Amino acid sequence: LKANQQPDGSWKSQRIAMTGLAVLTYLAHGEVPDTGKSPEFGEAVGRAIEFLLKSQRPDGRFNGMDGNEYAHPIAAYALCEAYGMTLNPNVKRAAERALVPIIRGQHPTGGWTYKMAASIDPASGRYRDDSSYMGWCAQALKAAHLAGLKSEGLDKAIKLAVRGFKSNANPKGGFGYTGPGQGGLTGVGTLCLQLLGAASE
Repeated sequence: LKANQQPDGSWKSQRIAMTGLAVLTYLAHGEVPDTGKSPEFGEAVGRAIEFLLKSQRPDGRFNGMDGNEYAHPIAAYALCEAYGMTLNPNVKRAAERALVPIIRGQHPTGGWTYKMAASIDPASGRYRDDSSYMGWCAQALKAAHLAGLKSEGLDKAIKLAVRGFKSNANPKGGFGYTGPGQGGLTGVGTLCLQLLGAASE
């Protein structure tokens, strides 16, 4: 990762998402933006976080998003984790701004869909609760909670997200993509219910 980091602190391809994922990787390894504590990777982590901060718009979203905006909850997740490990007030403000579109974009059913669109899907006439997209949103909310962030609606959103995942759970086991199923989203659904404090539900 360090060898492939760009001069602006990002990584190629989808810069927001890839930089968020890189930050999460470094943080999970215990690396922080402090060369005293992380002599080998501290500078890389610091530049990556700074890239995310500079890429954020006043509405909390980020410049250079992918088509369905998977990058947003990934970057929000990374910033929440970064704040929890650094307590940097600039990171705190950015993380709180990034949470706003996620919380506002949550459906009354508890889920999320592409671009954090809060409206009913015109094709189906119902809310499209996408387990794949929901997974990133839920992890961002949980990281915010663990970091001690107090964004308006955060606790309610966490509780409601449990309902969203349960609506995509198959009674015989497994989680579907946008409804009860047993497909490739079982790992996401299981992990997120654990993170959201509903492992036994």
